[in-house]
Amino acid sequence: MPVMAEDVRHYRVQLSASDRGVQRARREVERLLRDWDLGELADIAVLLVSELLTNVLLHVGPGSRHSLSLAHDAGRLRVEVQDPSPRLPSVRRGSLDDEFGRGLALVECLAHSWGADALPTGKVVWFTLASE
Repeated sequence: MPVMAEDVRHYRVQLSASDRGVQRARREVERLLRDWDLGELADIAVLLVSELLTNVLLHVGPGSRHSLSLAHDAGRLRVEVQDPSPRLPSVRRGSLDDEFGRGLALVECLAHSWGADALPTGKVVWFTLASE
């Protein structure tokens, strides 16, 4: 069955990396997914968005400009975080005592798929979740 134009949803926002920005983005993603009737994805999506945005804060730096995008099309939610750093992330396997280093492992475990792509102006880290 072809996907009708009204079945495609997009959201994009420009952000400045901060703890408060991560909290606001979490609330906005949850609200947006409930508005899109994708509430079943909200908990996992909010957790994974928090991980990606926190990585920007920790590895690119406070105040760095980045964007958050969500798109839902044909039973798939795609979430992207684009930042100006050219350094592509990799999954680290933290030890039990480590306070950091498990974020991408969570993304890898909970997302349907995920990846990172180099861009001329930095990178985009993305994940997908399947919706019903």
